[in-house]
Amino acid sequence: MLSHSGSLQGRLFWAFALVTAVAAALSALLARNALYEDHLALAKRQALAQAAFAGSILDARPSEEQIRRLFRAGREPASRLTLVDASGRVLRDSRLDAEALKDLDNHNDRPEIRDARAGGTGVSLRRGDSLGLEAVYAAALLQDGRVLRIAVPLAAIRSETEKNFSSVGLIIAGMAVFCLLLSMGVARRLRRAMDNMAEAVAAISRDRARSRLSKVPGREFLPLAYAVNHMADTIEDYVRTVSDQQSQLETILDSMHEGVLVLGPSGKIRRWNRALAALLPSVAEAEGKPLLEGIPVPALQRHAEELLGRDPRAPAPAAGNAAVQFELPSGRFLLAHLSRPVTPNDSLGAVLVVYDATEIMRLERVRRDFVSNVSHELRTPLTAIAGYAETLASAEDLDEGYRNFARIIHKHATALAGVVSNLLALARIEDARENIAFTPTDAEAVLQNALGAFRDQAAAKGVLISIELDGGRVLANPPLLEQVFRNLLENACRYAPAESEIRIRSQKQGTTALFTVSDHGPGIPREALPRIFERFYQVKKERNSGTAGVGLAICKHIIERHGGRIWAESPCAGAATAMLFTLPLAPGAEGILP
Repeated sequence: MLSHSGSLQGRLFWAFALVTAVAAALSALLARNALYEDHLALAKRQALAQAAFAGSILDARPSEEQIRRLFRAGREPASRLTLVDASGRVLRDSRLDAEALKDLDNHNDRPEIRDARAGGTGVSLRRGDSLGLEAVYAAALLQDGRVLRIAVPLAAIRSETEKNFSSVGLIIAGMAVFCLLLSMGVARRLRRAMDNMAEAVAAISRDRARSRLSKVPGREFLPLAYAVNHMADTIEDYVRTVSDQQSQLETILDSMHEGVLVLGPSGKIRRWNRALAALLPSVAEAEGKPLLEGIPVPALQRHAEELLGRDPRAPAPAAGNAAVQFELPSGRFLLAHLSRPVTPNDSLGAVLVVYDATEIMRLERVRRDFVSNVSHELRTPLTAIAGYAETLASAEDLDEGYRNFARIIHKHATALAGVVSNLLALARIEDARENIAFTPTDAEAVLQNALGAFRDQAAAKGVLISIELDGGRVLANPPLLEQVFRNLLENACRYAPAESEIRIRSQKQGTTALFTVSDHGPGIPREALPRIFERFYQVKKERNSGTAGVGLAICKHIIERHGGRIWAESPCAGAATAMLFTLPLAPGAEGILP
């Protein structure tokens, strides 16, 4: 919406008038000060000359009558003559009689007299203590140690300055009037030129930038005319480019199988594609409304507010992206990825991409059921095989070779049974429908229970297990937390070299507890760090190892079900490898750091 504050001509005239008035006032002030300084400097020089001249008369030892005539001459309104002896006592003064001289104080502390005694002459600008007279004081040292002082009142200097300034002021005022008249003419001429240019630019806007300026009111406006024509060319190219990009974007969005939704900076729905409208018909009627009205998923709305920095509970906008999985009443599973632009954009808040994950979820459920069922079916025969193999290995009448075969069968059956147990445990933890009870738990007591199975193994290798826990209570499920400690300690004992140390620490960080299990083993390659918590992944594929690579995957799912996170660092401070995980502190835990 356009607004105006008066005509351009009026604003220019008053601007010129203000500049002229300020310039005239500054010129007058500077001129007056310069005249005053010149007169003051002249008065100082004249006072010093008069003091020196009068001093030379007194040095010539004049008669008393000549001295009286000299001091009578100092009674002129524009000056004052004072004679001070070597001790600072005033002997004569052209403005005071003999009786008044007795009441004067010592004059040796006067700056001009002090300078005269030090260098022969002295001058100062001040208000006198005796008569309260503001004047220029000039003093000259006589041969006999006395000092003759002449005072020239500043009033006389100012009067002379004002007299000379009156003519300068008239000249400045005349120049100011001339500048005002000149500014009025320039403002009128500029207004006419701008009116002509405005009409030409309006013609360009009516023709949608197809018209161009071909005639200007003066050559001073040629740069402006070139700029306007260039702007018209740029606008035309920009409109064409934006139209092409808009068409391409519409084509790309409509051809995508995934649903796409764009949010503005305030979290309102800006646009969507055809695939999203097919997945969620409610979006088609939610343009300009909050995300929750288009996609009624509170978790998705909460993540959007966090990413856009509109959640009052969040101290700052969240970085990166967020993923939310939800199920429609029809039974379809959708996976939504919400992300912000990499570079700040004032017109774009976030982009939501929605995938139909129904088939993926079905296959994931089939996979979990398959692993669970197969593991369950394998456990009984494996138990039988291990039992019979152990029986055969303990038979005394069996050949030693056959007994060794039985021991090998028992070893591998037991290892395979452990793998099956781990697969069953992983399937149970992955099942979100299974409820897990969390209680305030003493982490050190759980750790001591987990250590029972590894003390002999660590002692056989000469490995020292040191514990440094702060004693805080965490909100956890004790059996599952013990399984996490067992799996991490099993890995540490397996890879720790002989005569080394496994260190278990914990510390409080805000409302969470950070646990660290570190060892001095061979370490984990950097490229393997992101994958070691995947099920069935092993850094080194070892045959007959008795493991299937699901121990760390079990730890990951247990910690995530507790609301924490787990990760690995290799190398880390003071060790080769460290496994770190966080757990929430129990309500009322003491010593929580801010």
